[in-house]
Amino acid sequence: MPLRIRLSLLILSCFMVFFTAPAEPPLLPASEAAKNDLWSAFNQRLQSNAAIRPLAFDLFTPELDTAFLTADGNTAVLWLALRDDYGRRLATEPGLALARQTPTGWQILLPGDPDWQEMLISLPPQSLPGEIQPLPANLQNEEIIIHAPLTGYYLPYAAGTARWMEGSISHFQFIPELGYPSCSIEYCRYAYDFTDYTSFPLLASKEGYVLASRDSCPDGSPTCTNYIVLHNRAEDTYQIYLHLAYGTIPDKLTPGTFVQRGQYIGDSDDTGYSTSQHVHFMVVDKNTLYFSNSGYYWGRSMDIRFADVPINNGIPRNCYEVTRFPIYDGATECLGNKLDPRNPANDWYVSGNVGAFPPTGSLTRPAAGATLLEGTGSMIDVTATATDDVRVTGVRLVVKVNGQWVEAGPKVTTPVQSSLYDWDVDLCSAGPLNGEVEIALRAWDHEGNMAAALSPRSVFVDHACPPSASQLKLAEVFDSTAVRLSWDGFDNGAGFGGFELQWRQEPDTWQNGGILTIPSHRRSVWFVGKPGASYAFRLRAIDINGQVEDWPAGDAAERFATLPSYCQSDENEPDDTPAQARSLRAGEWLSANLCGADNSDWYRIEILSAGNYLIPAFSHNGGAAVKMRLFAQDAASEVAAAQAAAAGENAYLRFHSPGSGIYYLQVESLLPDLMGTEAVYRLNLWEVQDTFLPLISR
Repeated sequence: MPLRIRLSLLILSCFMVFFTAPAEPPLLPASEAAKNDLWSAFNQRLQSNAAIRPLAFDLFTPELDTAFLTADGNTAVLWLALRDDYGRRLATEPGLALARQTPTGWQILLPGDPDWQEMLISLPPQSLPGEIQPLPANLQNEEIIIHAPLTGYYLPYAAGTARWMEGSISHFQFIPELGYPSCSIEYCRYAYDFTDYTSFPLLASKEGYVLASRDSCPDGSPTCTNYIVLHNRAEDTYQIYLHLAYGTIPDKLTPGTFVQRGQYIGDSDDTGYSTSQHVHFMVVDKNTLYFSNSGYYWGRSMDIRFADVPINNGIPRNCYEVTRFPIYDGATECLGNKLDPRNPANDWYVSGNVGAFPPTGSLTRPAAGATLLEGTGSMIDVTATATDDVRVTGVRLVVKVNGQWVEAGPKVTTPVQSSLYDWDVDLCSAGPLNGEVEIALRAWDHEGNMAAALSPRSVFVDHACPPSASQLKLAEVFDSTAVRLSWDGFDNGAGFGGFELQWRQEPDTWQNGGILTIPSHRRSVWFVGKPGASYAFRLRAIDINGQVEDWPAGDAAERFATLPSYCQSDENEPDDTPAQARSLRAGEWLSANLCGADNSDWYRIEILSAGNYLIPAFSHNGGAAVKMRLFAQDAASEVAAAQAAAAGENAYLRFHSPGSGIYYLQVESLLPDLMGTEAVYRLNLWEVQDTFLPLISR
């Protein structure tokens, strides 16, 4: 791409810079050996100042970014980068140290040293960053005008994306051991550095006309700065964006071109006076704007407020700045944890800068009104077209679920040709769709803009997700007429609506009546059959849309079980009448089995004092489940009753005794056919205390 120095009305001044600038040769990159010597000298200087190191050293470690030498090799400029205690290198303008050659080696000068300013002025001005160059003579006596804060600015990146606010007032803090300030308060009070670990697209923070731009500098160049400047004619102010990436400013942005807020203006990078990829953004007053000897525009920053910054009346700050530096402009807040100011989770500012030219596009398939799937699985073919003023970076199908657009299938980044995209989508990934459904296209562009729902249309979906599936495990048989059946369920996307267990007595055929309906959360059930009979079982799953799994092929059974025809009574028999009742005492466990049709077990209970009592009957083995009836001392007047909900379930009988007395408890099998030597239940008697919680309403 050709060199861009779009200077509009300042072409003549540029001519003068190149042909009347001082004749001193520029600074030259230092060799690796010279860098090592300079860095060693710098560290020796720091060690001599160790006793008075500033608080900044608690969180930052300086390192050499790069170094330059004068042509005679007697003077050096060191660019200092900072690495925080999380190991992250700051993306901002470097600190600066100077060095001069002496008979004993390099002598390091830091900001504030007696000879600092004199030595700085002696260097070739076109080789120093504009931030630290002396003002042009015509501006040195310019009166500083205090303006009211300018509003209507937005963060210079796409809405919905977040970037790290690396620094603002950090620019001008006096920390000589770290090479700061990198810029004076007069020029950088309202300058902001935004980064994202890598290059990212930039959008105009406010509308303006292109004054000048350049993007011919190689990425990462320390001596050449890419930039763009926008002139807002209504305010007569200039937006300066520095450190842009090579070849990213759109060709159409020639001098005088109008740029809308939110329009793409290029990518951030690390060109010029910078330690890592970021954008340096500020707004400059018309009376102080000038073209520096470093080849980019500079001037005094103006107080601007970002409409999408939710703190400090629109002033972004990072947590390090509001906890370690003086407070400026009342900005006391940051986005994050002030007790851990350099935490990488802090200070990510989400933009509200809606793109001026978001991507456009339309679905071409599926067509509106089409019926999809119809038993063919869950994959559908999608085609679409999408375009953008810069470039489209991805498209995706979206489906409306519960009133919200949900992304379905992959994000496709490569067209099959030009602006045409063709891909397959697993429709089940959006949810258990069935019936009329609204779909649309979502598209992203290079800037980070997202078009949420392009070309919406309604289609009909015949079960987006395959039926749920199930697999019966081996039947668990006991010396009991109860068989425990358990299974695995396989959700294919829709979620379980329930299960149906079908049984038949061998050698009969499957009957519609022989089906147990089981809730979706269950993965086991007890089946009670006739003594001595053999049974076959099969299971199928049902999803939440009512889609039913097929029965096993060939009308086959999945599992079989044969039940015992007789049982052995427990050692407590006979206990079939009140006169034969066993004593049940509080805290004592008693066990018995369910053996023989119409078998009843009786228990005698002696209550010593008034109170509330609970008799639990636990299913101990073999699917035992009982029903209980409590009688008064006459063994005929019923006091309370309870029963288990199903085979293998527990039962709880609760009663109140007004005083001491005798009660009789009758226990029977829950089901007539439920019996077996191993069909064992356990009883206990507990005194219980009622606790009433307060009822709170509002």
